[in-house]
Amino acid sequence: MTQEALADGICSPVSVSRIENGNQMPSGKVLEQLLERLGTGTYQLCNVYYENECQASLHRTLEEIAAQVSAGDFVQARTALQQLSTKKMDSVNLQHTKMLHAAISMQDGTANENIETELVNALRLTKPNIDLNDCRRELLSPTEVNLLVMLTTAKYMAGKKLEAIRTGEEIMFALDRNQSRLSEYKVFQINLAHNLGQIMRDEGRYQEALLYAKKAEELSIGGTEQFMLPEIEFGIAQILSNMGKNQESRTRMEALIPYMRLIGKNNMADLAQEYLDKNLSNDVS
Repeated sequence: MTQEALADGICSPVSVSRIENGNQMPSGKVLEQLLERLGTGTYQLCNVYYENECQASLHRTLEEIAAQVSAGDFVQARTALQQLSTKKMDSVNLQHTKMLHAAISMQDGTANENIETELVNALRLTKPNIDLNDCRRELLSPTEVNLLVMLTTAKYMAGKKLEAIRTGEEIMFALDRNQSRLSEYKVFQINLAHNLGQIMRDEGRYQEALLYAKKAEELSIGGTEQFMLPEIEFGIAQILSNMGKNQESRTRMEALIPYMRLIGKNNMADLAQEYLDKNLSNDVS
């Protein structure tokens, strides 16, 4: 849709351009009309929704639980979730709650064969008509993106590798198109690119794997979200080894291991050292 088509009867194309560039704030009426023409709503575009005091408090609680999950404190997070009542939750908070339950079960190894269904049902609370095979034009909230990224992982864990790749690539297109400055979206992009790289590597599609791994590296180095950089670099070194580029792989690995130890990732450093000794210890070409 052109700026002229979007603006027709609502505002001027110049106003649309200024809004897109962040130089003008539309009035509430103009914003709603523009969003309606785009087939969406205020929440989907801006991750803004009107909450009553109870829902706002609940949202803050869920954010605290999410921080516990990110820190790996699954027992405390699970206990906190069990204490919440879902009866009076709006669809957004209910979706967030279901996403956290799924995240815990996938990370602590308790997820069962129904995890894919649970993730899709949670996603459809706010996106009832989403097409998982064609979602690159969807405007997605952070929770919706997280659910889709988790769904990619769940499909791969279930052995549905091609479905996992297709879903992951659709989400990547959607995130690339989104161009949001929110750090959450950048983290999702980095995670997804890294995961797709690993899936492609496992499938023996090394050139594609390297492209995704390099994309994750570029996004990580180019922003402030560098916490996954050691994992990304380790993945790139493994892919290079699979491609027969042993010297380049060894050089990366030897530089990476001391860095991992320096930042306290000793378990990963041990894995990298084991990989180096097992696969790259001989003379390399």
